[in-house]
Amino acid sequence: MKAPAKRALVSAAIAAAAAAALFAAIRIALAGRDTLAVHAFGRDITFLEPDWLGLAAVVPFVFWALGVSLSDLSRPQQILMGAVRSLLFVGAAAALARPSTVIDATKIATVVLVDVSDSVSDKQLAAAQAYVDAAWRARAADDAMYVVSFAERPLLVPADGSTPPRVARHEGHGAGTDIQAALQLAYGLYPPGTLPRAVILSDGIQTDGDLLAEAYKAKDFGVKVSWNTFPEDPHQEIRAVAVHLPDGIKVGAPFSAVAEVWSTQTEEVVLSLYQDDFPNGLEPSKTVVLHEGQNRIPFKTEAKGAGFVTYTLRVTVKDPKHDENKLNNVTVASAPVKGRPRILYIEGEADRDPSVASYLKRALDRENIDVEVRGPRGAPGSPKELETYDLVLLSDLSAVFLGSSQMAALEAYVRDMGGGFIMAGGQDSFGSGGYQGTRIEKILPVRFDSEKEINQPSVALVLVIDRSGSMQGEKLEMAKESARATAEVLDPSDLLSVIAFDNTPMTIVRLQRASNRLRISTDIAKLHPGGGTNILPALQEAFSVLGPVNAKVKHVILLTDGQAAAEGIPELVDDMRQSRITVSCVGIGDADRNMLAMISEHGEGKLYMAENASELPKIFVKETSEVQKSSLVEDLVTVHVVKRVEMIEGTGVDASPPLRGYVTTKPKDTAEVVLVSDRAEPLLARWRVGLGQVVAWTSDVKNRWAKGWLTWPGYAKFWAQVVRTTMRHRQYESYDLRAEVVSGRARVVVDAVGPDDRFVNAMDTTLEIIDPRDAKVKRSLPMNQTAAGRYEAEFPVDRYGSYLLKAVHRRDGRVVAESLGAVALPYPAEYLRATPDPEPLRQAALVTGGLASPAPAQLFARTGEKIETHRELWPFVLLAVACLFLCDVYLRRVRLFGYRPLRF
Repeated sequence: MKAPAKRALVSAAIAAAAAAALFAAIRIALAGRDTLAVHAFGRDITFLEPDWLGLAAVVPFVFWALGVSLSDLSRPQQILMGAVRSLLFVGAAAALARPSTVIDATKIATVVLVDVSDSVSDKQLAAAQAYVDAAWRARAADDAMYVVSFAERPLLVPADGSTPPRVARHEGHGAGTDIQAALQLAYGLYPPGTLPRAVILSDGIQTDGDLLAEAYKAKDFGVKVSWNTFPEDPHQEIRAVAVHLPDGIKVGAPFSAVAEVWSTQTEEVVLSLYQDDFPNGLEPSKTVVLHEGQNRIPFKTEAKGAGFVTYTLRVTVKDPKHDENKLNNVTVASAPVKGRPRILYIEGEADRDPSVASYLKRALDRENIDVEVRGPRGAPGSPKELETYDLVLLSDLSAVFLGSSQMAALEAYVRDMGGGFIMAGGQDSFGSGGYQGTRIEKILPVRFDSEKEINQPSVALVLVIDRSGSMQGEKLEMAKESARATAEVLDPSDLLSVIAFDNTPMTIVRLQRASNRLRISTDIAKLHPGGGTNILPALQEAFSVLGPVNAKVKHVILLTDGQAAAEGIPELVDDMRQSRITVSCVGIGDADRNMLAMISEHGEGKLYMAENASELPKIFVKETSEVQKSSLVEDLVTVHVVKRVEMIEGTGVDASPPLRGYVTTKPKDTAEVVLVSDRAEPLLARWRVGLGQVVAWTSDVKNRWAKGWLTWPGYAKFWAQVVRTTMRHRQYESYDLRAEVVSGRARVVVDAVGPDDRFVNAMDTTLEIIDPRDAKVKRSLPMNQTAAGRYEAEFPVDRYGSYLLKAVHRRDGRVVAESLGAVALPYPAEYLRATPDPEPLRQAALVTGGLASPAPAQLFARTGEKIETHRELWPFVLLAVACLFLCDVYLRRVRLFGYRPLRF
């Protein structure tokens, strides 16, 4: 290798080593630093991206390149060139490292925020424009000024730079004022390196946003907020503010709806009140003279139906010139209405004589209680069907008409759903109605094992049961069960016989005392189906059994499902009746109804036609109880109060007319007896069953035993109080609910405080928003707990009018409380046209250090304020690099110090 090549390689190695050492030294100096601060030229300079300074490590290669260059420039010139090129690379590295410094600025940028909403009069808007013009002239040449107009939303007012910006109203969007949004827009207008200031020209009335909250943000940004208002333009204005409704409105209960109207002057107006779009029934309109300020005018009214009621108030000014804004002359308010109690009244005699149910129904209607009357077969068969009623009343209804599913539904309705239940007496009620051993007896506060009435006769009963081939199967089995049930109902001293018949009669159970129940049941089991149907011999056999018996009541119950010859039967039954033997008939299936009706009529008994075999046991039990007549007392009975409770308070029942009869019963151990008869037997008793309450009224409610009560003045009040204290009452707590419209959103707050004055926490709460125009239209949203016992929610008010609010509180999926309320926004808040409210403006200026009512020149006054602003220095460095580049070009083109000899 030649000597020049060796020298080039050695110098290259030296240059690389120097470059590596320089790069390593720079990296060590920058270790752990994101920026690099130095003090130079009397300033603190910060390199924001100092990693680029590593580019200076190429400087050794600059001198290596000059050393191996074939240029004949003199050594001093080459050294000078190396220094310039090194500075060029160092300058480029410094520019890429983004040097910057902090300087003090005193330029002012002011944003003028002008309120152009509908609450600002034209005169006030003209004064605001004059203020803008004066501020434009007062600014210095290097100051910046912007104008923002705002109503429902803010807009930047365009300017050409030579004339002041011209503010104008926002057509179609002036029904609101959002100063907060206007101030937020101002933040983005301030140029960097200027002192930010803002001045608000407004009446201070906010319908959206929160200026005070935004003032604290403005303070953090260094924005000083000043304010100015202009004299209110005198005007004449009347507005409908609100309709105030009381809590707990009930159907049919009169109350006052208070209209609130505000006026700037004394003025005669007509106030019209509408209830659900119809003129208010009690007071549809009033002509009143308003005085200056707030006026409260009451209207008499009452809610006609349950659910919700909406009132609309309209103000009509006789001289339209005295009311400048007509858009605020209507206001609305809604409220929930508690419905009339709804009861189901099942009357056992309604099919035979519908008028017997009218006495109680009319009395309860007068007491604002809705009554639905059904006949004996109208009892619902499921708890869900009963859920819509607050109380069920059974009057003189035989157990024959209540199936097991209907009794179970009634028990579940009372026990599990909290429903009220009243059983009223009559010939077919309580024990005489065949309720022994049923679910109904189980939930009643009285039992039916009463002692017989004094001198009441004993009973001899013969059951004549068809065992023909058509009775085979369920019919015969139900007939057997009916016979056994009859034996259970009879007193032990009563007599019973069972005769089966087909073509011929056969005695299954010989006449014996009912106390032999086991033997009787065993004999009944021997009953089997046979051949045809012949009723006459069977009745003759029954006549022969009962004829010689010394019993005070002798009775035959005939059961058949077929057809038979009637010849001779009327005469036989007449003979039986002459021997004091009565005959009742039970028909099932295709039984000859006409023949059975004839037998019952001649035998002075009753006719029962069963739709299916399962009804037979109830019919037999009912008929047996009717025959016994042991539970009925039909005589004048005086009502005695044994316990004064709220149920009868103020009814005057202790001075009521005597009753003409009742069903004898005995109270159960834990029952509460309120009224008794002369014999100290219960007339009115009650107790609780699960969540509900059950009442037994052993007399009737119609024109047989209670005939004297129907004309007694206290009849309606007595039964209304019995119904109201017995019916279902929601067991929910009720917590206070408050609602208001703020910034176009309804804010709803519920404070849950229990009866022990403690906060109720950790509930699952849902807010239902109901449109009173259509209660089926609902929205639901969760209410979050924000503090101890406090639950909050908010929703946008997307239309003008009223909303009904219902907060449902649950725990473990079960409703534990409800809260009811309403909120209304009858028209834009901007149309309230209240007097200016400078307080929010004053508070914002106090927070940010702004001025109150500053002169336009004060918006740009320099009071020694300055702001530190960040200035990038890389453009200046690049300018120096460009100068060095020109110097390098000059040194490469112009020889300054002679030649350098070259070596090869």
